[in-house]
Amino acid sequence: MTTTDFIEALRADIKRELTAEILSDLQPKIMQALRANIFTFEEAYQYLKVSESTLRRMVQKGEVPYFRQRNLLYFRQIDLDKHIESILIRKVE
Repeated sequence: MTTTDFIEALRADIKRELTAEILSDLQPKIMQALRANIFTFEEAYQYLKVSESTLRRMVQKGEVPYFRQRNLLYFRQIDLDKHIESILIRKVE
């Protein structure tokens, strides 16, 4: 192994370790920020890019978690993202 190869291998190892460390530090903060994003009914159907009636139907069927406050519906962004993830069609390789 040449010096250049050694340096490149060392650089790749350091980059991989730093990336893993940064991700582990940021992941809880990202999740906390996502939980903090609360959408009104209107914001939720716009975020999901569906009609108002479609979101109402999804709520009635229990497809999307929500909570009520003063008789209004609210949605957490993380729950909407999980719903999107659950209905994704994945390409089979």
